[in-house]
Amino acid sequence: MVQITSANDAVDEIRKVRQARLFHPKPVPEDVLNELLEVARWSGSSRNTQPWHFVVVTDKQMLHDLSQLRPPINWVADAPLAIAVVLDGEGAPESESYDEGRLTERVLIAARLLGLGGGTAWYGDAEKEAKAKELLGVPADKTARSMIVLGYPTTTTDHRPNKNTPGRKPINEIVSYGTYGVEG
Repeated sequence: MVQITSANDAVDEIRKVRQARLFHPKPVPEDVLNELLEVARWSGSSRNTQPWHFVVVTDKQMLHDLSQLRPPINWVADAPLAIAVVLDGEGAPESESYDEGRLTERVLIAARLLGLGGGTAWYGDAEKEAKAKELLGVPADKTARSMIVLGYPTTTTDHRPNKNTPGRKPINEIVSYGTYGVEG
């Protein structure tokens, strides 16, 4: 577990949050899962609607079945745990999408601080989302686009053949002051 003794320590740890896709088979302890679910429960949402429900998946067959929805998420099959995010589908889609992103990032940061790694897996188009909802027993009127996949990572290096380019753009390429295009 990470020791945070200052704000700078916290920022340093947040910078280390990476998408993990390869995990040790060791299960996530129940107390750690419960802490992550509390972080999820206390995540902010538009107008405090808390438009979510969480389906915890540890069954290897279910993880395998979900991983087969589309090739880019086949890594889910080897994870010890996933938390499927189910949204009410009653609010504005933009708000729920924003809330889903806030929630996901908070859980991934908390996972890092608790010694885990993880990543987000999107089911795909409407047809694949419907299949995921069927597998998870989610009512058709709900939204279920993604899951947060967690475990003890063996690496955060992208092992896929079409991996992303690592690194970050220089700060002067992505920040303007006052108006767009004005350097500081």
